[in-house]
Amino acid sequence: MRSEIAEQPDLWIRFAGEQSAGILAAAKVLTDSRPELLIFAARGSSDHAAQYAQYLAHSMLQVPAMLATPSSITVDSVRLAYPRSVIIAVSQSGESPDLLETVADARGRGVPVVAITNAPQSPLAALADVHVDIMAGAELSVAATKTYTSELLALLLVLTRAAGTRPVDVHALAAGAWAVLGASEVEAADEASALAVADRLLAVGRGPSTSSAKEAALKLMETCAISASGWSAADATHGPLGQVVPGTPVLAFAAAPGGRRSVEDFVALATANGARVVSVLSPMEGVSSTWAEDAVGPLSGALAPLLEILPVQRVALEVALLKGRDPDAPQGLHKVTHTR
Repeated sequence: MRSEIAEQPDLWIRFAGEQSAGILAAAKVLTDSRPELLIFAARGSSDHAAQYAQYLAHSMLQVPAMLATPSSITVDSVRLAYPRSVIIAVSQSGESPDLLETVADARGRGVPVVAITNAPQSPLAALADVHVDIMAGAELSVAATKTYTSELLALLLVLTRAAGTRPVDVHALAAGAWAVLGASEVEAADEASALAVADRLLAVGRGPSTSSAKEAALKLMETCAISASGWSAADATHGPLGQVVPGTPVLAFAAAPGGRRSVEDFVALATANGARVVSVLSPMEGVSSTWAEDAVGPLSGALAPLLEILPVQRVALEVALLKGRDPDAPQGLHKVTHTR
């Protein structure tokens, strides 16, 4: 897990350079289809990447976007009537049976398919009209790190190209990632001691950073056996705030300006309940601890999720080791989950 975390900036540069044709082809599916609806199909960490892309589709393309519900197809045998649509399937392995059946059903009804995977020979890649290989290489740790951020980048580049907006400077983004990883290398071990004794944790973001909150919670659950949950700050006041008692760690993702006010409002409520709040990347009023503070400058909502998850990956690794757990092979978990 440690080496795979460290690989990420270099992988982003390689992917952007070598997969330009695939990115262009995927974007062309969107521009040629002129969809009335985008459908993102994914599971696990890839589902968090898809939620990030859902926000991007709204802001960049002004097209409604939804997350697929595979059980509608595989469990309830519903046959959907699609408007003019494109389905974008995101999967590290490209093997999950319910995801494959969902995509096959849509394709059978005339919906173009774009697949983004780390497995160009997978069944999902074979189903797609266009496949984009994230080129992350073998990921041996069960916890997704480099495949997750590579999926984020692939989705960002495809949607940016389809929207015809200013290209992403991937080299500058990678430089930011190196800075964040460098800043968090020492502090991760310090922060681990506080989280290792926590029995619960809440992570909050807003807009695209909601995906960061959910992915952060997943990383801490699967590697450290911490009862963690990730939420939009807007939803977190409708119940999840109730899990915050004195000493509860709260991770706040507000590096991008768009959802910052909402996160700050939630942080004020959590602090009143006695939470120990940590802000990720960006200092926040009333919060004493910030991970990787000042490692990067201001970030857009589109770029923040690629960088703000990096310190959490590092901290999750250190917490797992401090608790005597194997972060590469958490008990009971497997790299590929065959959900039906």
